[in-house]
Amino acid sequence: MNTTEPAELFPASSSDLPEIFDLYKAAIAHLDECGMHFWDFNRYPNADDLSGDVERGELYCVHDSGTGRIAACVVLNSGYDEQYNNAQWKYPSEQPLIVHRLCIHPDFQNRGLGRAVMCATEEWGKTHDFHVIRLDAYSGNPASLALYGHLGFRKAGEANWTKGMFWLMEKEI
Repeated sequence: MNTTEPAELFPASSSDLPEIFDLYKAAIAHLDECGMHFWDFNRYPNADDLSGDVERGELYCVHDSGTGRIAACVVLNSGYDEQYNNAQWKYPSEQPLIVHRLCIHPDFQNRGLGRAVMCATEEWGKTHDFHVIRLDAYSGNPASLALYGHLGFRKAGEANWTKGMFWLMEKEI
């Protein structure tokens, strides 16, 4: 999958969970190899988190058109950690779209899929009457920070969680 267009987001089903778990485990192993230890499948995001996301209808998948495999996942909702309240948000919103747990399987990285998923997320947000997208990104992950910056997200603050410092970012849509 080599793409510059928005990906197509499909709601995940419970039958997708084994493949979704494998995707996150592979991505976490890859992050660990790169010296980034902000996710741990035994703690976060774990099977309970992802199963709950599916149960609530908040986890979306992108399938690789060639193999049919799940290449990426993202969780979309309006829930956020209380540390989001410490940010200096430029775009006021009582109900922003929050992006959680964006994950690209290592087999599909470096092909523009992260950008495609975020473009699809923006379109999803517009069709669901959201005007602001917010997210947090690990401060030690230069690839994700660059991606969000290129997509027009701005840093609005920081949050310190168990695994380190995260940038709180937003974009008006």
